[in-house]
Amino acid sequence: MRIIIIVLLMFIFVALQISLSPIISIKDVAPNFILLFVFYIAFSFGAVYGLWFGFFSGFLCDLFNAQQFGLNMGFFLIIGFVIGLMRSKFYRDNLVVEIIIFSVVLLFYELFYSLVLWQFTAGIYFLNIIRYTIPRVLYTTLIG
Repeated sequence: MRIIIIVLLMFIFVALQISLSPIISIKDVAPNFILLFVFYIAFSFGAVYGLWFGFFSGFLCDLFNAQQFGLNMGFFLIIGFVIGLMRSKFYRDNLVVEIIIFSVVLLFYELFYSLVLWQFTAGIYFLNIIRYTIPRVLYTTLIG
């Protein structure tokens, strides 16, 4: 039963990412609902759930955004697995700790994603960090 509910949640978060995220974006900065979902699943249920749901939600995200097919799938898989492994090391009942961990994970995701997209172009990469990455981290953390 738990798997069915999580799968339904995955489809809901993918639908939110596809439909709602562009609507509520502010100057091309949109929240990342799928990463929020993967983080929650991995932090709540562990590495195996984080790995599989990171993989499948990343795959669904890549289906609708074919900019770099497989990139989200790989990143979400790794993030889900690592957060799932590290969840026992953190005090999970403290909301501030969860927010800080989520913000750091989101920052790393955005930095590496931008790095791959801009393919190590130093000037553009730095401007991209200031214009998109930092606001996207703040916006998604606020939504989450």
